[in-house]
Amino acid sequence: MAAAVAAAARRRGQMPVRPQYTNVSPARQQAHLKALVVSIALKRAFRKYDTNKSGKLEREQLIKLLTDLDISTPEGQEPTQEEVNHVLKEADVAGDGCIGLEELQTAVVSWETFVSKRQEMETLVEKYDKSGTGKLERNELQAMLTDLNAGKPVSDQEIDWVLQECDVMGDGAISKLELVKATAIWYSHVQEKSKVCAVL
Repeated sequence: MAAAVAAAARRRGQMPVRPQYTNVSPARQQAHLKALVVSIALKRAFRKYDTNKSGKLEREQLIKLLTDLDISTPEGQEPTQEEVNHVLKEADVAGDGCIGLEELQTAVVSWETFVSKRQEMETLVEKYDKSGTGKLERNELQAMLTDLNAGKPVSDQEIDWVLQECDVMGDGAISKLELVKATAIWYSHVQEKSKVCAVL
């Protein structure tokens, strides 16, 4: 019945006709399938951890999810408050201190990216954190990026840019969690500069 009504509406020009994709590449099919699998997995995870059926993952529920996802620490070890705050800052678009279903993917990607590089980031902070704050202050960040830049000086403008892009907590320093993004954009920045130089 519904199909007949829809067909009639299309004949009257009231509904757009969805195109039939008969020549879709294997790569596109694979990408669509992967996105579908991720979507299903996120919905299942959301239902599992949303124990009070509020439609959001509250802080304690988020902590449980992050704990279960973390394979870089002993089983059952919860994330620090700083780590939880960072994930919320990255993913909580609504600003309600919770994670909605539409925010879950950002939260999971942010956390799993850090977890996969935790040891590397902790090593970098330990090496360059001369002030002992547990973070890289501006001059310490500059020292690290200079070393990553093969000893070539890094300008104040570049430091400003990295801080603007990566200082999620807005405290003027780079934490272990923020360092993942900082090193990634720094390497991409260097690659872009190299491409420009090659063209010139």
